[in-house]
Amino acid sequence: MKKLLVSLVAVLATLGASVAAETSAPCKPKKYRVIHITAGQPEMLYGDTAYTTAVLDNDTGPDYRVETYEDAAPLRITHGYHGNWYVGGRVGLHLVSWKNHYKGTPSNYNFDNGEDHDSYIFEPVFGGNIFAGYRFTPNWRGDVEFGYMTQFSDSDNGFTFKYSTPYITANAYYDFISGFYLGAGVGMAFPRATMDWEYFTKGSASETKLSFTGALMAGYSYNLSKSVALDFRYRLAGFVGPKWTRNVLPGVTDKNGVELESLETRVGFTLDNSLSLGLRYEF
Repeated sequence: MKKLLVSLVAVLATLGASVAAETSAPCKPKKYRVIHITAGQPEMLYGDTAYTTAVLDNDTGPDYRVETYEDAAPLRITHGYHGNWYVGGRVGLHLVSWKNHYKGTPSNYNFDNGEDHDSYIFEPVFGGNIFAGYRFTPNWRGDVEFGYMTQFSDSDNGFTFKYSTPYITANAYYDFISGFYLGAGVGMAFPRATMDWEYFTKGSASETKLSFTGALMAGYSYNLSKSVALDFRYRLAGFVGPKWTRNVLPGVTDKNGVELESLETRVGFTLDNSLSLGLRYEF
């Protein structure tokens, strides 16, 4: 009986040591190969029962060494891009909101109905942009964007008002493995406003302002090929419009007989909600 117990303990100890050795021993690569991952490359599965990972190979620049390990679940690799330049363009719809503020000289001049401003809410205009950038990591990329919001025009009570805005921003994006992304940008906008009224002494008044602008973005990229991605983006941006003063011809009076000498117009903070669709090409 004593010999039987000793034998049983020895067998259990041997089994325990074997299991501990298998558990602690690291998985060793079965094989590896070098690939170059470009923009829009389809999702890939390496092996049915082997674990696969892509690691940057310093000897091959922007290439990745794909290592396959035995006895582990497979790993899906997507958006594994590194060190790629890209370019692209978008077209879209801008829904723009702002107020035009008016100030007359002399200060006791009263505007019709007591209104000294015009409000514009979600006015639709078309626009477009082009961009060029660089992907720093599989998730992070940055670009410079040149955009233009086409001219808005409104005629009311003898006034004709026109408003358009070019802009340039530097943007940073974080791409999720699902294709969704978030981003933010800062830069300069160049809003240009024109107002025409038959009572201005020198014809229409135009002014362009250099204004700081900031933007927040969210979107989704869908890979069409190895290098081309379809890009859908929502962008929220804001900037301040220009202001100007124009002298007025004699004879313009309010209901109290006060004669208007000059009119100051100020385009207030402009909020831009835009939806755009574009293409991005990664080299």
